[in-house]
Amino acid sequence: MKHIGWIAVSLALASAASAETLSVPPYPGAPWKEITHKQDARQLLIEWIPADQNEAGIKDILTEQAFYGNTQDPGEFVRGFLARVGGACRDAKVNGPKLGSENGHAVAYAQAYCVGQKGADKDVDIFLKAIAGHDALYVVQREFRRPAEPGAMPGMTVFPKDQKDAALARLHAQGEADHFLVDKVRLCDGACADAVKDSAAKSDAASDAPKSDPDSDFINGFVNGKSTKAEIRDKLGAPFNESHMGNRSVYMYQYKDGAVIVTYLFDEHDVLLRFRAYAKNQ
Repeated sequence: MKHIGWIAVSLALASAASAETLSVPPYPGAPWKEITHKQDARQLLIEWIPADQNEAGIKDILTEQAFYGNTQDPGEFVRGFLARVGGACRDAKVNGPKLGSENGHAVAYAQAYCVGQKGADKDVDIFLKAIAGHDALYVVQREFRRPAEPGAMPGMTVFPKDQKDAALARLHAQGEADHFLVDKVRLCDGACADAVKDSAAKSDAASDAPKSDPDSDFINGFVNGKSTKAEIRDKLGAPFNESHMGNRSVYMYQYKDGAVIVTYLFDEHDVLLRFRAYAKNQ
């Protein structure tokens, strides 16, 4: 089973007015690979796992999520999420939500410790951050999964003396996840968003390509709030995928022989709201 039962549905969005951009940097440590990338006019879901793991036995996963048009308070969202965790486990312990504000956006952070996940026989530790954007609710989630331990208490693990290294490694990994979500994941507007966009374009879309490469127009040739669907189609040709939801639409293009996917989100007037590039892990 790839997804645990209470996982939130996800997406990302930037409005033409606010030019908001969700920054989710590469996860620290050993390389991670993208295993899920689904986007349409309604939502975006991206999942990563360590490169040395496979989808049949996921132990660690990072998920970027959101809801278009959802203006729900992030604290309310996280409280509902934590309640669902409690109902999906033999026993659970939660910390939070801790509420705050970053770059003018309301945020909520929480931790959930589940033992005996029903239907999966897993113990799962979940670190979760929700951010209220102008036009969307963004969610980033880091999970640790392992086989259920009979009699385990949520949030408490007893290690034998000869497994001290394993205990320290788990504590370090959880501290790293906490630092990543709290300090590294950000929703930005204006100049902050431009800096995030430029950084993502360089890292995600083959930064070794020379600036004179005409293919770089996939990334650098259009402007949020100004470029139009017709302009992008005239310059790039027909997208390999087009989807619609209500008055919004999405174009998807392949770049670098399919190594990079670039998506363009348009408003009801066919004006570009945001574009984003994602590199496929080989």
